[in-house]
Amino acid sequence: MDAYPDRAVGLTIGAGSARSANVLVECFTLEYGRAFVDHRLTQSHVGAQLRSEGIEEASDLPNGWKGWFVRQKDAATGLEADVRITSPRGVKALRFTTTIRNTSATPVHLTAVSIATATLLPKSRFEDLHVRFARSGWMCENRWERRALSSLLVDISPDLHGNSARDAFRLASESGWSSGLFAPTGYVEDDAGACVGWQVEHNGGWTAELSRRHRSLGLALYGPTDLQHHWLRTLAPGEEFTTPSATLVYSDAGWDDAAAQMTAYRRALRGAGGETKLVAPVVFNDYLNTLRADPDTAKLAALIPAAAKAGAEVFCIDAGWFADERDVDWWPNVGAWTASTTRFDGGLEVILRLIRDHGMAPGLWIEPLAVGVNSPVAAKLEPLCMKRAGVTIVEQQRMRLDMRKPEARAYLTGVVDRMVGYGIDYLKVDDNYSIGSGPDEDADSPGDGLLEHSRAWAAWLAEMAARFPNLRIENCASGAMTTDYALLASAHLQSTSDLEDMAKYPFIAAGAPLVVLPEQAANWGVPQPEMTLGEVVSTLTTSLAGSLYLSGHLDKLTTDQAELVAAAVELAKAERDALPRRYPIWPTGLPAWEDEWITLAHLPGGVTEASREVREIQSDVRELPDDADGLLFVWHRPGTSGELTVTNQRFEVGKQLFPPQGADEPWGVATTDSGTMFTVPAHTISARVYRIQRKNEGPAASLG
Repeated sequence: MDAYPDRAVGLTIGAGSARSANVLVECFTLEYGRAFVDHRLTQSHVGAQLRSEGIEEASDLPNGWKGWFVRQKDAATGLEADVRITSPRGVKALRFTTTIRNTSATPVHLTAVSIATATLLPKSRFEDLHVRFARSGWMCENRWERRALSSLLVDISPDLHGNSARDAFRLASESGWSSGLFAPTGYVEDDAGACVGWQVEHNGGWTAELSRRHRSLGLALYGPTDLQHHWLRTLAPGEEFTTPSATLVYSDAGWDDAAAQMTAYRRALRGAGGETKLVAPVVFNDYLNTLRADPDTAKLAALIPAAAKAGAEVFCIDAGWFADERDVDWWPNVGAWTASTTRFDGGLEVILRLIRDHGMAPGLWIEPLAVGVNSPVAAKLEPLCMKRAGVTIVEQQRMRLDMRKPEARAYLTGVVDRMVGYGIDYLKVDDNYSIGSGPDEDADSPGDGLLEHSRAWAAWLAEMAARFPNLRIENCASGAMTTDYALLASAHLQSTSDLEDMAKYPFIAAGAPLVVLPEQAANWGVPQPEMTLGEVVSTLTTSLAGSLYLSGHLDKLTTDQAELVAAAVELAKAERDALPRRYPIWPTGLPAWEDEWITLAHLPGGVTEASREVREIQSDVRELPDDADGLLFVWHRPGTSGELTVTNQRFEVGKQLFPPQGADEPWGVATTDSGTMFTVPAHTISARVYRIQRKNEGPAASLG
């Protein structure tokens, strides 16, 4: 960080002492705008005029964290900017929030305030820089790409005219789906191994912008902005505004080590909130490719014993448990969240008791924010729903509760109180539709209404996790449309997709650990009676790559298929205590959507300062034994080549753990001078899980 008396404070991430090309704080207002108009979220007038007022140590931090306040002021406008920076002990991560305070005598209208901006990897040649980012969408999450920044941000010969480029590479969310278009995380790396990763921790509007500043690369991270999200906030004299949070990590040992630093940071973030329910149970959910939101007594009575026999610990009844209607669209009627009077013989309580009698914890699905226009509580709740231009916002015949309103939060708390009163220990929280720019009722702009709603929603979810110590909460939004660490700091599991094609799901599962902790990743495993044994192995391996999350007609499986499910459950239970100490790596690189071979590995930490320090923090809540082994997941999908060689100096491949030997078509496995070679018939759909042992030399001295 540089602080000169004649310029604003700047931040540089990466080796070298180059003066920062970007200021630490950008603040755009209607009154002052830009110092230089170039369409980017940089070079604000206020940001350029800020001057340092000093750096102070932060207090009242969680155990194992350190922090500072960087204070600046623009004397001409009267605006003060305080950046709070915190860092968990031993992890190369910095977490930022920015507060703008109006000390002038007149109102100021904010249109964008950066969470953090920085100059990245100043010693790297621009031609050597690449960015990794992930496109996202319903049933096609985690589509990671690696692009050369020199092709995205081209050289316009600034030495000839003295001006910096005006274009930018920009990633942003829309509305309240934080990961509906792009994952709110990414990485910039150079060819020598230096890498900076970022993560925006907000469940609403956000923007990440990369841009050239002459020969330097700048990163600017924002919550909502006027340009992208119709956000404006009026600051009266004496008022202040604080942005959402964002985090930067750094490594000089490669992008996957930066990903390991981010993994360590996410675990520390959850631990900072006092979260101890980090290891998830084996869940069976009746929805995907199974009951499809149409449960009843007969269907559940067949599935419950089969799930218990397989070893499931939670049985979650998904959507439909509240709907009296059958074979019709019940979405316009949701909102009361009381049990159906027509689906369950003797009532829902009988089904929940059946689940408990089979040794499993009951769970239920809910979409808390949705209120159907024909709901029996529609008239009561309509005043509590989002409004814009005086009109209640409706999407697909559903209104949306505005969580800024205390009555809305109280109503939903009462709903969850009642559901927990049924005896459930698991709650699947869904969010299946986006709401546009947001509500402007009692807000300076739609984007500002949505920002405060999103904050209240995340706070309510955290309150539910604390209010019910035994309740595990799954975050879901049409699969993974709100995968962000505003919500995942308190939610226990994250649905990684709604994808119904189990042959394609390995792609999503392999990329998920870059967005969500492996122990929080609920990858669906859906074995079905019509599947080949290889297909059953593949879908179960997909689920084993995170926290085991099952569906499917287990009651109709053959003996061989059922034995595979039981073997997967046994392996998941044996490995889950070690999962929060392991870090993801990608032995053959991140996959493309149609790749024939896909690999993912979980390797233990324990040999670096970061992993040791995080283990100390985690040890405050549970004992963590030492381990030196991990898991390798290998999937094969039909293609033209049935041969793959995995070369990795970080681990050695050992015993096949899943499926049991001889359970499906055999693979050829041979150790060669190049590594471990896997051979299968090219048409085969199958997968394997192997024990791997970390080596003690070379790159093994990193988290990854």
